Amino acid sequence: MERPCLSRRHALLIPATAAGLGGLAACAPEDQGFGTAEPLRGQDDTIPLSEIPEQASTLVNFGGQEPFVLLVRGTGEDVVGYSGYCTHNGCALRQEEAELDCPCHGSRFDAATGDVLAGPATRQLPTVEVAVEGDVVRRVR
Repeated sequence: MERPCLSRRHALLIPATAAGLGGLAACAPEDQGFGTAEPLRGQDDTIPLSEIPEQASTLVNFGGQEPFVLLVRGTGEDVVGYSGYCTHNGCALRQEEAELDCPCHGSRFDAATGDVLAGPATRQLPTVEVAVEGDVVRRVR
């Protein structure tokens, strides 16, 4: 009897290998998040307050370097900062309207409060200290 060119053992490895490679690809930070929103890029550790819309959340890249920060602005100088990374596995979040989505494992966060809307993340986004100084928002390090 002639042996088949593909043994059962090797045939069973194909789906497992494909699943493993797919899992690795899902964890790769391929687009740095942001979804449909382009991050605002600040100079050094500041960004003009006028570029942060009122009653909205905006992903910001201070000084062109990571980490990304989610700025939530109420009215006037009411600005709060949150981490732009998922608390589950540290992936950059994508902004989709009023929520932030993790492209790695599907966690979702409220863009106004940083609260978890859907897991696997269980912790809300940590706050990032920011201060309004005159006409700029400065990241406090």
